[in-house]
Amino acid sequence: MRNHLLYILGGILVLAACSKDKGNYDYISVPDPVISGLDTAYNATSGDSLIIAPVITLRSGKNDYSCTWKISVPERAMSVDYEGQQLRIVFGLGANRYNALLIVTDNNTKQKYYYEFVVKGQTQFTRGTLVLSNDNNRTVLSFVKPDGTLQPDIYTAINNSGIPGGAMQIVPVRNQFYMNQLNYFWVTYSGEGTGAIQVDANTLLKAKTLEENFYTAPPAREVSTFLNMPAGVTTAIINGKLFLGATETAPFWPYYGFWGEPIGGDYQLHPRIITNAYEQPNAGYYLGFEKRKKQFVRFSLSNFYDTTYTVTDSLFNPKKLGMDLLYMERFSDNSIYAFVDSVGKKIELRFSVDWSEDRSRFGALGKREFPGAALLTAGTLWQSSPVGVFFFTSNDKIYRYNPLNKEVKALDASFGGKRITMLRMTNNGNQLIAGVEGAVYYLNTSTGNNGVIVSKTEGIPGEPVDIMIREN
Repeated sequence: MRNHLLYILGGILVLAACSKDKGNYDYISVPDPVISGLDTAYNATSGDSLIIAPVITLRSGKNDYSCTWKISVPERAMSVDYEGQQLRIVFGLGANRYNALLIVTDNNTKQKYYYEFVVKGQTQFTRGTLVLSNDNNRTVLSFVKPDGTLQPDIYTAINNSGIPGGAMQIVPVRNQFYMNQLNYFWVTYSGEGTGAIQVDANTLLKAKTLEENFYTAPPAREVSTFLNMPAGVTTAIINGKLFLGATETAPFWPYYGFWGEPIGGDYQLHPRIITNAYEQPNAGYYLGFEKRKKQFVRFSLSNFYDTTYTVTDSLFNPKKLGMDLLYMERFSDNSIYAFVDSVGKKIELRFSVDWSEDRSRFGALGKREFPGAALLTAGTLWQSSPVGVFFFTSNDKIYRYNPLNKEVKALDASFGGKRITMLRMTNNGNQLIAGVEGAVYYLNTSTGNNGVIVSKTEGIPGEPVDIMIREN
């Protein structure tokens, strides 16, 4: 009886509470606004206007709304915010990819709606081609706009100072794991004491010197080769030693990419070095050539292993080669080629490597006289295509070499008898770029084409030695 009384009393209290509830339960679902004229991505040039003017129609009643625009700036850990139904600003951020957000507030209901988009910041140098050349003992950096307009010696014009002669490389600094933006590049040179400068990719202003990228710089710094690594640091051969860019800090920290001590060991490296780090960023290797002992040497991405590998074939001895390296290229771990000089005789070597944490094998797969030996000169330049063929120069001619059938064939391109000073393969092997004094030529090397010239840029100061095409 007592339990029944409790249930009755509880029911009376519930009914009393309901009788006092005067709330309005006639909820109406309001459809989202109709919005047009808002894209998912916008290109914005620093210093120019960025205008985004969407048409927004509310469906909740009077078309009364307000807008907030937020552009995230990750390198500053902040966002820049603007108010107004349209975004009309002078874009003042650098060349980068910025996530942005439009917040629409319905002033009738105070409901907020969110729309994401991207702003791709760029400068006048974000798209175009950089050409590095030697001109009367000066290193010259020129820029070719997308419309073909040449700005010769643009670096000197911007910085009011030049670069010592002996131009060698343009090397990008791009971190594919952090925003994947090209923010800087190195220019290396060999004149007046070898060195390098780092240049802001978006303004072409000098950013730092070679010495300023060391924790403690060695007194002498003979630069051979720079390599951009996937994490946005630079591996360098300086004084014949291998220097690795530091990755212990955050990518935006000032000391990221600095060089400390070189990888220790008794070695002096040839400028040509190979890495598979783009395929195995955390477990890759470097393949180098010790130029005094004339042997192939092994590095991990952090240590020197010298010739501590097992040779699985006997066609040649990579530990006691007794030859000078001319060029070396890797198509895969099972297909690596080296062209060497043996007392004037040009030899082609083919080999494989299996260098992992628990394996260290070197397969000496092939050795023969190079079929194009008679065409090689002291100034021969080399490039390779992903399809497994080589291109090399002989004074004013370019030849294509297929190691599978040993065919050596001259390309159709003619350069008026001028010696070729630059050779670069681009577009996944479909385009070869050649440089001669005063000009850069673009050759079609796609399937069915034999290197016909499709376009050229004239007016380049001096002799081109390197090129970098910028698309973002």
